[in-house]
Amino acid sequence: MDEILNSTFQYIVFAFYGIAALTAILFYSNYKHTVLKYFVWILIYTFINEVSAKYVYYWVDKNAIMYNVFNTIYFLYFFYVFWNFIRSKTYKNWIVYSVILFSIVTLINVFIIDILEETLMYSYITGSCLIIFCIILYYIEILSDSRVLHIKEDLLFWISIGLLLFYVGYIPIKISRTFFATNMDVFLTLFNVQRTLIVIMNSCFIIGFLWTKKK
Repeated sequence: MDEILNSTFQYIVFAFYGIAALTAILFYSNYKHTVLKYFVWILIYTFINEVSAKYVYYWVDKNAIMYNVFNTIYFLYFFYVFWNFIRSKTYKNWIVYSVILFSIVTLINVFIIDILEETLMYSYITGSCLIIFCIILYYIEILSDSRVLHIKEDLLFWISIGLLLFYVGYIPIKISRTFFATNMDVFLTLFNVQRTLIVIMNSCFIIGFLWTKKK
């Protein structure tokens, strides 16, 4: 029974990845003239990577390299997005410093582990925290100007909510699973919380695509 529930939950997660990508395609005309036009490809890549990683792990018992490459691209893309959307020169500079810090940590992490066997843990934690930092900068800026009046129609607002909820919830899970969760029951519980966060994040993306106004 537990195995059935586990598989069902996994396919629900895959479904939300797929629905988010499909919604991005259907409503592409609403944001195709913004820097978020590339987000549809990120979502398609995410869906393909998640599904294929499951089967790669099943057949060869390792898929760390797939997530290492994916996470690096994912973080760099969102640094690019927030740098383009934010207007403050000071905030833009902070994002540039964030990219430099993330790149340095990633390079160090690459040299101290086997990237085929292990995930880039320090790179991931650094990237997650810096994305949260960028989101906070974005919120501070939009709450201080006229953009706040149309905030619920702003696609990046919904994307940032999804990312914020996911990373704030997942960072402690990532650390706990890596360093402390030796009990399988605890590990599976944390894994299911992670899946729930993924569903919530993609739900925010979907709402954003449905509510955003054509740019």
